[in-house]
Amino acid sequence: MIAVILIFTVALGFLVFLPVIVSGLLLGLVIVWLWQRHHFCHWRRLGVPFIPATPFVGNVWKLLRGACCFGDQFRELYESGEAANRPYVGIHVLHNHALLIRDPALIKRILVEDFSQFSSRFETTDPVCDTMGSQNLFFSKYETWRETHRIFAPFFAVGKVRQMYGLLESIGQKLEEHMEEKLMGKDSVELEVKQLCALFTTDIIASLAFGIEAHSLQNPEAEFRRMCVEVNDPRPKRLLHLFTMFFFPRLSRQVRTHLYSDEYERFMRKSMDFILAQREKSGEKRHDLIDIFLQLKRTEPAESIVNRPDFFVAQASFLLLAGFDTSSSTITFALYELAKMPAIQRRLREEIRESLRSNDQQLSCDTVTGMVYLRQVVDEVLRLYPPTAFLDRCCNSREGYDLSSWNCGSPFKLRAGTPVYISVLGLHRNAQFWPNPDVFDPERFSSEQRQQHHPMTYLPFGAGPRGCIGTLLGQLEIKVGLLHILKNFRVELCERSLSEMKFDPKAFVLAAHNGTYLRFVKNPL
Repeated sequence: MIAVILIFTVALGFLVFLPVIVSGLLLGLVIVWLWQRHHFCHWRRLGVPFIPATPFVGNVWKLLRGACCFGDQFRELYESGEAANRPYVGIHVLHNHALLIRDPALIKRILVEDFSQFSSRFETTDPVCDTMGSQNLFFSKYETWRETHRIFAPFFAVGKVRQMYGLLESIGQKLEEHMEEKLMGKDSVELEVKQLCALFTTDIIASLAFGIEAHSLQNPEAEFRRMCVEVNDPRPKRLLHLFTMFFFPRLSRQVRTHLYSDEYERFMRKSMDFILAQREKSGEKRHDLIDIFLQLKRTEPAESIVNRPDFFVAQASFLLLAGFDTSSSTITFALYELAKMPAIQRRLREEIRESLRSNDQQLSCDTVTGMVYLRQVVDEVLRLYPPTAFLDRCCNSREGYDLSSWNCGSPFKLRAGTPVYISVLGLHRNAQFWPNPDVFDPERFSSEQRQQHHPMTYLPFGAGPRGCIGTLLGQLEIKVGLLHILKNFRVELCERSLSEMKFDPKAFVLAAHNGTYLRFVKNPL
């Protein structure tokens, strides 16, 4: 009886307070709705042209729900009707007020001429806890970046890259051996190309950055290759950290974000400590990044940035992460387009044949960089499939950045802390700058056509002081990979080849969705 009375009393109390609870919930919903309406009218209030936002998620709903990748999302915004013929347009990247820059002249101002006012990126990782993620050239803030860039820029110059060619060539030979094994005595073989190229580029970056033989081509399950796969594994904790770094960077300290997983960090620290100690003891010279690290340890003063914890492993780890993925994707896209365009492939292979014939079947660094048509092919691949499909910067001027002259004369100053984005994929596929932009045509980069290019409409490696420091090395790596495949094989489409390239929505750099399958036909030059 007592239990019945208690239940009745609780139920009566709930009924009494139910209107209050419902009213509170409705009031809360109304407040949130009014806030988001006010928040997403930010650009309208400032008199800035803008792309209407989806409630609560801004202009990146397709990206957030996994319907497209970063590159496709920013290209769609770049090509929207609201953005047409405008130098910039207001957008919302989730809740962040941001500008999408479209005019090449304004892009040059931000990336080059007024670099000091846009010297850092918007995304941030925890600078205290994430010593490996926060010190590399990509993520570091301006002060750290400036010192790091000063130290390393000379080591990625033409002369140093030429010295690294021997390491690339030796791994190119191993790529040939690997493909010969895949044939198993047959005349042709179908392969998933990204996986093949990732093995090759992993071995290259492991050799250049860590001074070791990773043996990925001989054993795809080798530890170094496994770490490259693991670091991109979309685990919940890693996705939370990346989400915070890109969309809520001000919370990075509270979340204690890390760019890499715990396992990847442990492996990289252990590898770097062992290799530095071994190389210092042996005195061996390989013309790789380890040589550079040891030289810096000997020559830089005690207060130098190179003596901070994890400084060297931060540079090597990010070079591995960025280098193997971007280069392998570019080689994959190149082979895919060459398979679709047999005439272009024949012309390129003929150039390779003549170069081999003129140099006693040996390819030197000067021979590779001197191949005119190969350069045209690679440049066109990078136009059609830029590895970094968008760029971002953050306005770091305390006074803001005056854009009144770009806003039809209306007063407008970009606030400090506002992110700006540039759709590289949008620029590269803009018919105003590139006629028939979706067609693969290396003639766009003939010596005559290059002179007609509009400045700042070709940005595969960014531009300005924070452009990619490893551009020369990356291009050479791509060319060596293509040469060692095409000198032995003709590449063709197969039944599993994509009829139209679609990008993987989960990948940060452009990558084919569900793989790229091609047939490799044995046909030595």
